[in-house]
Amino acid sequence: MNSPRQRPAKALLEVRDVHVAYGKAEVVHGISMEVRAGEFVVILGRNGAGKSTLLHAISGLVAKRSGSVHFEGKDLSAASPRAIVQAGIVQVLEGHRVFHTLSVEDNLLIGTYAHAPRGDRSKLERIYTLFPELAERRHQMASRLSGGQQQILAVGQGVIGEPRLLILDEPSGGLAPIVIDRILTVAADLCRSGLAILLVEQLVEKALRHAHYGYLVETGGIAAADFSDGLREGDLLQRVFLGGAATSPQSTTFVEPA
Repeated sequence: MNSPRQRPAKALLEVRDVHVAYGKAEVVHGISMEVRAGEFVVILGRNGAGKSTLLHAISGLVAKRSGSVHFEGKDLSAASPRAIVQAGIVQVLEGHRVFHTLSVEDNLLIGTYAHAPRGDRSKLERIYTLFPELAERRHQMASRLSGGQQQILAVGQGVIGEPRLLILDEPSGGLAPIVIDRILTVAADLCRSGLAILLVEQLVEKALRHAHYGYLVETGGIAAADFSDGLREGDLLQRVFLGGAATSPQSTTFVEPA
């Protein structure tokens, strides 16, 4: 995806000074970030940096110690996960989590339950067009799919609810490169059609190839934020992933480009 040096004007998701702790251990230290309408944003950082915890805080899956989350101007800071889905945010969890004892089609229908408690079959054909491999296996039990097919099913389950923001947490985990490329390409295509994407990914080059903007997280804080080409060309990203010294996020002053 090309990365023009301009972000869309409208902020879709606004995260402000979010802190998250497990017990006495704080793992997210005052993170602020934005995803703007129709934008593909990636969060990068080493394992244990707090990336997934941040996503869970946005989705209401873990409690925030403090801070706020606004979506389309609405305060979702204390909202339940169901209310957050109904507001238009859907997260696809790490590890291709699907319901193994249900068919592919029933798994997809679950993704419509937030807006249609009995399922909305009218949404299925769009997913089958995006992912023909699911159409071919619509009556097959999810347990019989390969790991890559299960991840595609998990993404389809997220997309079918027609969110405004789709959050993908490490979709590449344990998958073949061809499957990873397929998922990221579909995500980029969906973004071009107006869906905002927030991606956490360890495959830095692949992620930056598709993303428009990115945040680098180190020890629970934002170490840098820039357009994807700026992150790719900067030395901080390399230092973080190679284990070199990076500026402490707590002492970093970074002004986002307009």
